[in-house]
Amino acid sequence: MSLDAVVSAATDFAKQSFNVLTYLAVITTIGLLIERIFPAERGQSWSRLRFNLLCVPIVFLLGGFVASRVAPLISAYTGPSHPGWLHIAFDDGFWGSLAAIVLYMLIYDFFYYWWHRAQHESPWLWAQHQLHHSDRAINITSSMRHHWLESPLRVFSTTLPMALLFDLKNPDVVWLVTIFGFWPFFIHMNLRLPLGPLTPIVAGPQYHRIHHSLQPEHHNTNYAAYLPLWDIVFRTAYLPKPDEFPATGLDEHEDRSLWHMLWQPFIDWSKRLRALMSPVTPSAEK
Repeated sequence: MSLDAVVSAATDFAKQSFNVLTYLAVITTIGLLIERIFPAERGQSWSRLRFNLLCVPIVFLLGGFVASRVAPLISAYTGPSHPGWLHIAFDDGFWGSLAAIVLYMLIYDFFYYWWHRAQHESPWLWAQHQLHHSDRAINITSSMRHHWLESPLRVFSTTLPMALLFDLKNPDVVWLVTIFGFWPFFIHMNLRLPLGPLTPIVAGPQYHRIHHSLQPEHHNTNYAAYLPLWDIVFRTAYLPKPDEFPATGLDEHEDRSLWHMLWQPFIDWSKRLRALMSPVTPSAEK
């Protein structure tokens, strides 16, 4: 690769980074102001919020770098030259576009549901996902509190199989990007917003707060990101009562340092590998 190509790629990445970080700053500021007015939990620690915000550049830069290496591989097997196996198209116009968006969300949520559930049920995947759940003061910044491997892994577990299986036509790209870009921030907000009769239909902040709850009866529930349908179908839905806003986080995991955040999954995986490879010592006969 020539020097000009490297400089051009670096410039493009810098511009993209600036745009993304500006968007994150604006939506986070607005969300925090709303949370101050209608909080589900009052008196949250600013130090925890600061830790979440410090995760952003690390997650974005490392995750973005890995994603940029993955993108050519994904493009080689998807796109116009390799349409999905099942072709679905709707009529043009408002209702056709709306139907396409809802179906897209349902299909995406199906794959995401099983990936997210696997992250909780597999100790190997939980090692990478637990950082997100260790936040004891869930708020809009918690949506960015992920290990940098989260986005690249989600591409393989959710985006790629969806693109390989489905050729979905006519979703309104602007609305689709808006919804998918906004929703993760919305469902993590520290917001007292019970959705009432919409709770079984739309995943909101209260529904997702249950997923992050410390209460044992809430564990392993509410995996869906957008629509609770798959939780209901596979019997992992917990529909909260109007005044149910539990404490969140993990008992055994505390914020440590950004360095620890970067390496914790690899430390956990190395311990598990050593345990697998170590010879089993027979117990002494009594």
